[in-house]
Amino acid sequence: MSLLNIMDTRARMVASPAGRMRRIALFAAIAVLPLLVASDYQLRFLAELLIVGVAVLSLDLLVGYGGLVSLGQAAFFGTAAYAAALVAQRLGADVAVMLGVGMATGAVLAALFGIVLMRTINLFFLILSLILGQMVWEVAFHWRDLTGGADGLRGFPALTLHLGVATVPLTSGLALYALAAIVAVLALLAARHFVDAPLGRALIGTRERALRMSALGYSIPRIRMQALIVSGAIAGAAGALYPFVNQYIGPNSVHWTFSAAMIIMLVIGGVGTLYGAFVGAAIYLTIQTYLSSYTDRWQLLVGLIFVLTVLLMPQGVVAGVRAAFARLSRKNGGA
Repeated sequence: MSLLNIMDTRARMVASPAGRMRRIALFAAIAVLPLLVASDYQLRFLAELLIVGVAVLSLDLLVGYGGLVSLGQAAFFGTAAYAAALVAQRLGADVAVMLGVGMATGAVLAALFGIVLMRTINLFFLILSLILGQMVWEVAFHWRDLTGGADGLRGFPALTLHLGVATVPLTSGLALYALAAIVAVLALLAARHFVDAPLGRALIGTRERALRMSALGYSIPRIRMQALIVSGAIAGAAGALYPFVNQYIGPNSVHWTFSAAMIIMLVIGGVGTLYGAFVGAAIYLTIQTYLSSYTDRWQLLVGLIFVLTVLLMPQGVVAGVRAAFARLSRKNGGA
């Protein structure tokens, strides 16, 4: 099975609303466990993992449900990160304001991209998204007075949460992880709601039977534009938190190679599963963070895992594990 066929795999949905809620509750329970055992450094790493997972989740809406493989997703994520960092330097870093700025930035940039992309698909969509994303990178890299150029931006005020009479600083690894976990759960719920809504169903229809959808009176460009804006807003929410985890944002966050890394994470975790975005991000970032301390060839292991996933679990780790449990249950039931 080719990579393009894997990217076009039919979206797999949970059978019932109760089943979906059980899985989301399980995801939330797993997210709580590190609060009991992880160090501050580990919690910061897990916060970054969840933030990147939300960005990959936003890409899954396009790839897994719309068949729209994009190399410009990092532009939504990184531009929102820059916007949040710049606003924080001037107005403070209230978490609600940061999320609002990030989502608005991601949605507006996605709409601008959509003007060019909404009437394209397949290879043309891929190439045009790459070109548009690199245009954003050029601005981030060369507009040194605003973005810091190759050096990026550092030294932001701490995130804060205003609770009426009190202001809570979100500076510790514990606070950042808790915030990232809440945003991840909300993003997952929003993505699931989008997929189950008429717009999400229509997006799947444009991928499966574009001509038939047009004949039925659906506007395919408008459906894709709306999906792109939703995807951009979710990526923007993730990007808004990203600078505050490591107190740094640089041009690599908008480069096409980060978009390519998101695609690798998505394929490893499982295209069209939503949860697979976090599994793929966990595998990729764990290897990048820990194995890179021992060797410069950590990408070789990522490539090997990617190839093995394509060959042995073409629908991704999430679907592969789910299928293995199903086979084990049938075997035990038969016994």
